[in-house]
Amino acid sequence: MEKTETLENFYRTKLGILPSEIIEHLGQFNVFTLNDYVGSKPYPIPYSRKDYYKISLITGKNRVYYADKTLEVADNMLLFANPQIPYNWEPLAVEQQGHFLYIYGRVF
Repeated sequence: MEKTETLENFYRTKLGILPSEIIEHLGQFNVFTLNDYVGSKPYPIPYSRKDYYKISLITGKNRVYYADKTLEVADNMLLFANPQIPYNWEPLAVEQQGHFLYIYGRVF
């Protein structure tokens, strides 16, 4: 398993920026469109832990690896991830749509 991915690393790698509010505020979240990050040729996300919470709504055929379970998803999935559980999902079809958001800090 790869090392834990930080929210700071996601912003720097994917967006080339790091909003200062992320470090300063607990409970902040940002919503992203999946198509902006997977493009027309989706690839598996590395199986790893994250240091943030993530909620994803994904449409398309996928295989999900969540802790010690593997699930096949035919159409839609709502994925809740937290810093304690490693996960990834593997697109099984080219057509993938959806949204995801990261929540930094404590969730009440």
